[in-house]
Amino acid sequence: VRFSLRPYSAMAQEDRYQWLEEVEGEKCMEWAKARNAETLSTVGDPQSDPVRQRILEVMDSKEKIAYVNKVGEHYYNFWRDADHVRGIWRRTTLEEYRKPAADVNWELVLDVDELGKQEGESYVWGGKVLLDEGPDVTPDLCLVRLSPGGSDAVIVREFSLQKKAFVPEEEGGFRVGVCKSRVSYKSKDVLLIGTNTGKEGDMTDSGYPRTAREWKRGTKLEEAPVVFEVQQADIAGNQGRYYDRGVWHEERSRAITFYTSQYHWLHQGEWKEVKVPEDITVSTFKDAFMLKLRKEWTVAGKTYSQGTLLAINIDKFFAGELDSMTVLFAPTENESMEDSTGTLNFLIVSVLQDVKMKFIFWQYKDGEWVNRGQDAGMGLEDVSLGAVHSDESDDIFATISGYARPTSLFLTNVEELIAGRVLGSAPLKALPAFFNADGLEVQQHFATSLDGTKVPYFQVSKAGLELNGENITLLYGYGGFEISLTPGYFANRGVAWLEKGGVWVDANIRGGGEYGPRWHQAALK
Repeated sequence: VRFSLRPYSAMAQEDRYQWLEEVEGEKCMEWAKARNAETLSTVGDPQSDPVRQRILEVMDSKEKIAYVNKVGEHYYNFWRDADHVRGIWRRTTLEEYRKPAADVNWELVLDVDELGKQEGESYVWGGKVLLDEGPDVTPDLCLVRLSPGGSDAVIVREFSLQKKAFVPEEEGGFRVGVCKSRVSYKSKDVLLIGTNTGKEGDMTDSGYPRTAREWKRGTKLEEAPVVFEVQQADIAGNQGRYYDRGVWHEERSRAITFYTSQYHWLHQGEWKEVKVPEDITVSTFKDAFMLKLRKEWTVAGKTYSQGTLLAINIDKFFAGELDSMTVLFAPTENESMEDSTGTLNFLIVSVLQDVKMKFIFWQYKDGEWVNRGQDAGMGLEDVSLGAVHSDESDDIFATISGYARPTSLFLTNVEELIAGRVLGSAPLKALPAFFNADGLEVQQHFATSLDGTKVPYFQVSKAGLELNGENITLLYGYGGFEISLTPGYFANRGVAWLEKGGVWVDANIRGGGEYGPRWHQAALK
């Protein structure tokens, strides 16, 4: 064994695979073509396979659900299909959206394919950041994020929703070059931005913004003053301002690692540190902090277990009244918090109970949290919730999906959810059945690990399966980043495997989030 005493930097410069960094370079493309040729010579060309054709039809189907988000009086959707490879950004009214998919009248806002052709770029849509000036102002300006070639780095360009056009730079429109930028509006004419201006120290060692600047319209970005910065070794720094149910918030966050952060809040005109353990996630609901714990926390004479969700009025938090916190969720041996959804007056905590979904309903009324009950009737299906507009109403989009149930979208409200009337109603939108699920059975079982831990798994197969060891089975597990593996409708899997009699198993192995942070951390030991 030989050891090199040369500096690491010198060794890195001699990396013989450095050419792979040029993903569209000639040498890189030739290498990829050669690997593809090796694969085709081994397994054959799938072009003529009828299963491939059916999968392609599923992927290019126009029967997909067009999910929307409400901005002003319009409902916006980003859509991709065989005719719009890069996608189109479009909008409609709720009245139109309620119609069958083929009858909806969509208004084109931005055609990414056409934009790419005009500018000679291969843009990939990266979303938008809206200028929110409160409920009394009609939304117009936003920052559109476009990634050349689909990389993590994006171009940021200001866009007018009313004119359906980019705001020209010569007219004061904001534009930022390719970078892993973090940007939001502080006001109509001021951006809070972290990006690479070419100055030393702009970016962290991880390649994300280290500083935040206040950039005024009509001035040079590189001359914008730095208002916040973090350490060079941190993941990233960010400053943002947003409106939350009648309350304006401005916060600064220092991402130290993937799971640890520090926060500062602008409170009563003064920047104050949010003094909580670094592994607590901090967010807001109106005038309250929401604190999600990744580890046990003892404070004000009480001990809260990891995975707990707490709420406290922001004024009381900075006054040191930490004994006034409300427990919105506390985990048990078989329950963990999967997510939470906030509407104007309600917070819905989505809980996994042995990986089966249930909801806990909280109403925020006159500064107090009122428990409105829970619903555990979701069965072996997944239900995800999204507020239609959390600053306006308690309306909810509910998406329901199962291994044998095509995904369905419901438009409802929290009171209907509490009453348990959603699952029995007609969906607003629904996928067709892309594969034959007749006779399929979904079951949940538990495997006992060598250390005695019971690990749940879902099994999808023909009903009455004979357990003789002869059934061809695909076993899938993820177990990473606290991501839970829950039921869902996967048409490609149904076409290529389940229709042919194959058995599919999803294993909820440790490392995921099925039982909260402890389930993830158990895989790290």
